[in-house]
Amino acid sequence: MHLLTAPINIPMKIIKIKVDSAQKKRLSGMGLVENGSVSIVSESSGNLIVNVKDIRIGIGKEIAQKIVVVPE
Repeated sequence: MHLLTAPINIPMKIIKIKVDSAQKKRLSGMGLVENGSVSIVSESSGNLIVNVKDIRIGIGKEIAQKIVVVPE
């Protein structure tokens, strides 16, 4: 499932990030990497606040749709 459709407060494993290399590098700098862990803290109009390594990050709807996750 895409991160946008993942349940709130459930730890998820990132399987695939479908963005170009520049965006992937930027996401990697924030801790969003393939095989990494993420959980959604809150959602508003498709935009997400996620928890990655105990840090909260805001992610736009377009990027969230390009991150594929599964429950851990």
